[in-house]
Amino acid sequence: MQSAINIAFGKRIAEIRKKQGLSQEELAFQCGLHRTYVGAIERGEKSPTIETIQKISQGLNISISILCEKI
Repeated sequence: MQSAINIAFGKRIAEIRKKQGLSQEELAFQCGLHRTYVGAIERGEKSPTIETIQKISQGLNISISILCEKI
């Protein structure tokens, strides 16, 4: 189920990923996640665990606090 926080978080990931010139597949590879799971997170369909959030922040080479800004 989509919630406002999941949608906002997913949009934030997509925004940063696109600024870095990465595809969902490239980000997924860097994070050790499946590309369809990254897509579901970006669409707000999945609510990632804190461990997954850490993997995403590391894959984007940013801190979790920067990843969660503007949410």
